[in-house]
Amino acid sequence: MSLLRIPQNVKAHRIRLSITSLLAISLVLLTPVSGSAADEEHGHEQGAHEESSTVELTAEAIKAQGITVEALTLRPVTETLAATAEIGFNEQDRVVITARSSGWAEEVAVFANQLVKKNQLLASVYSPEFLSVQNEYLLILERANRGGAAAEAKTLLADARQRLRILGLTNREIDKLARTRKAYPFQHIHSPISGTVIKHRLNTGDTVEPGQKMYVIAGLGTVWAEIALTEAQLGKVQPGQAVIFTVKAYPDQRFNGKILSIGAGMDDATRTVKARALIQNPKRLLKPGMFAEAEIGIGRGETVLALPEEAVLRSPDGDWVVFVEEAPGHFKPREVKIVRNVGRQVVIEGLKPGTRVVTKGAFFIQSELAKGGFEVHQH
Repeated sequence: MSLLRIPQNVKAHRIRLSITSLLAISLVLLTPVSGSAADEEHGHEQGAHEESSTVELTAEAIKAQGITVEALTLRPVTETLAATAEIGFNEQDRVVITARSSGWAEEVAVFANQLVKKNQLLASVYSPEFLSVQNEYLLILERANRGGAAAEAKTLLADARQRLRILGLTNREIDKLARTRKAYPFQHIHSPISGTVIKHRLNTGDTVEPGQKMYVIAGLGTVWAEIALTEAQLGKVQPGQAVIFTVKAYPDQRFNGKILSIGAGMDDATRTVKARALIQNPKRLLKPGMFAEAEIGIGRGETVLALPEEAVLRSPDGDWVVFVEEAPGHFKPREVKIVRNVGRQVVIEGLKPGTRVVTKGAFFIQSELAKGGFEVHQH
């Protein structure tokens, strides 16, 4: 069997054809798309990109999520110093009620955790001593009315009234006693202040002795806080400075206070000095024993563009962004630069005053944006 022989000139011809074909294909692949077609494709992609970077919310959704939008303005911010603190009673508005005479509890009307008003009846105690003092007062009153020595009778009567007050009667009850001439069968225990019953140590039928603790009552409209200051912080704090407190129980609330005094000595174990602050607590949310974070205002205020910390978020690529309301209900991310943090405020650059920025609820808008598959990044 003979082999088919291909002439050399035919082989060379086929090789030349192959090279020519390869060159033609390469030229086709390397030829750029026409300018108009490329621009149209890029423009379409960019338009879709910009459109997807906007979140649109209804007025109902904005209200439901608690989203707040504010115009960015120059505002004064004050440098702050952070420290830990513990809430305690305002000792100027706290009382311990003790028994004034011996006897036993006939009735207990108020118990722990109840709110009471000043002069409210807490308990009734049967006390022979109390009955004896009332009868003595009535005898002195009768002698005074019969025309005894005016000056002496007046003095004795005032002393008798004072003993009744010490034993728990109010001025109104003493006046009633003088009018009716009928002794009260039980000693009345009243609250000397308006506040909350912190402890009660008296039950019906209990015997009582002079000096025995029966109630602890505190007014919680204001509380004290003991702030732990390090040696480095001590020189920056002085009485009168404003303080803002936060607690884990109410993370979104701020409680205002001011420094009252600085401790006289340093704690050997913690190496801190305690500063005492007075805090306004009108809703009685702060409870003695709670731990708190304190921000003490120090230094002079500076006027800058600042936003709350929660208004500035990290994008997936690491940039800092805020959400700007370009039209009612239309929010778009804008990149900003953080200059520094001042307490819970963030000083920023990259936006003009007057820009409407989301100051509360930005995280929800970022989540809605992420649902569309678009990364929060906008130059």
